[in-house]
Amino acid sequence: MRHLGLFILPAVLFAAPACAAEALAPSGSAKLAAYQVCRPLAVLDMGATGSESSTECNGVVRNLDPQKQPDNLAIHCLESTGARPEHYGYWGTCVETDSDGDKLFMTYNGQKNGQFKWIGGTGKYRDIDGSGALSVVVAPHDAPGLFAYTLNFDATWMSKGK
Repeated sequence: MRHLGLFILPAVLFAAPACAAEALAPSGSAKLAAYQVCRPLAVLDMGATGSESSTECNGVVRNLDPQKQPDNLAIHCLESTGARPEHYGYWGTCVETDSDGDKLFMTYNGQKNGQFKWIGGTGKYRDIDGSGALSVVVAPHDAPGLFAYTLNFDATWMSKGK
């Protein structure tokens, strides 16, 4: 009986994923929401002049529109924040990964609202050029050292072509 298990297990390990992500349309638009949990990496308190901080965030991106892609991407971001008496701003870089392992690279910046840009990727996202508006909604939290937020963005994209 043990030998049967040894032959079945390798077949299961090499099977194709059951939920491979569909191809991204060459152009389109979507309303997306990234639900993220973040932890501060470093904070520089500069007294009355403000602060600078670095944060790491992880979560999932969901498509709020009926089309299937892009949807259900893992998101990992590094963000910098500058707080001054006269100004608050953030800027970040993210890698979004789908179930196939294809990656979508994104940068963003703003204050409460801002802009994002898809700057390329791998696999089905290799030739993507996208951008749009974003807004941030801080989520309630009570975990020490962590905070959560939703990054809502209206994306439009097109393939750069070859």
